[in-house]
Amino acid sequence: MNGPGPVPPYPPAQSKATAITLRAIFLTITAISCGFLSGLPLLHLAIQRRRTMDWVFFWICTAVSIASFATVGTLPEESPWTDVAMLTAIALVPLVGVHYLVADLALHRAAAVPGYPSYATTVPYPQPHHPAPPQPPVDYNPYRTTPPPSPAPQAPVPPQSPVPPPPHPPRINQVRAELDELSDLLRKQEGGR
Repeated sequence: MNGPGPVPPYPPAQSKATAITLRAIFLTITAISCGFLSGLPLLHLAIQRRRTMDWVFFWICTAVSIASFATVGTLPEESPWTDVAMLTAIALVPLVGVHYLVADLALHRAAAVPGYPSYATTVPYPQPHHPAPPQPPVDYNPYRTTPPPSPAPQAPVPPQSPVPPPPHPPRINQVRAELDELSDLLRKQEGGR
């Protein structure tokens, strides 16, 4: 099923005759189409090797091939760009052919060596995703004058004996006396009305 375990070797075991036949078919298709289907051997290679660069080569080759034939088909024959586009399409044939042959031969040679792991056994399995534990929300208010309540319960505080309030400085006593006098004066004025 899923998970680590024995992985069947990839590419599948092919006889030499099958590998040679596939190479001949892909290269013949590329040559007969004058480079229009030059992405086909690269697609085969990308599927077999499962490498990012093989997929990049496939998409670039396909885009260049389509752009070249679109240029040849839309511009007049007298345009120099038509010649450049046709030469580019024709140049894809040997370039793709050599790259495909070298990479495919190396792939099958490596798979044929006893004790040599195939590509699929050397690719590590992705690690399972373990999401991080949820964090408590942060209570941030830059205008708060008191500290935010702590999320963790605090230990009970043992009861303390009542502490007498600190003695008031003499200035506070003087202000209280003046406020009392003003209050009495205001009450007398309101009572006289």
